[in-house]
Amino acid sequence: MAGSDDILGKADALLRRSAGTPPPAADPNAVPVLTDFVDVAGSEDATMLAGEVSMQVMAAVEAQIATQLQDRVTEQLSGSVKEAVAAALEGIRPTLADAVAHAVAQALERRQVK
Repeated sequence: MAGSDDILGKADALLRRSAGTPPPAADPNAVPVLTDFVDVAGSEDATMLAGEVSMQVMAAVEAQIATQLQDRVTEQLSGSVKEAVAAALEGIRPTLADAVAHAVAQALERRQVK
């Protein structure tokens, strides 16, 4: 019946924990349960873990922001670049047509001279 005594002891300890009464003897190897409060705010491990998690979250957020920012800038610049190129071509077109006409006229004159 040693097994049933052990089960009853565990059930007793669980009931005492949930009732808020401290166990008769503090066991240094006891594992905290969800209802136990564990103070880790000042511990070095908690500080290191918080720093690592913070860095991982920041890296993920920065990657998402960079991607979204690049996509938005590309969309906006794409339209602006197309408009700028079209305007430049419209501005160059008359000058280019004059340059071609002048070059053709000079070539025809040189041909007649020979």
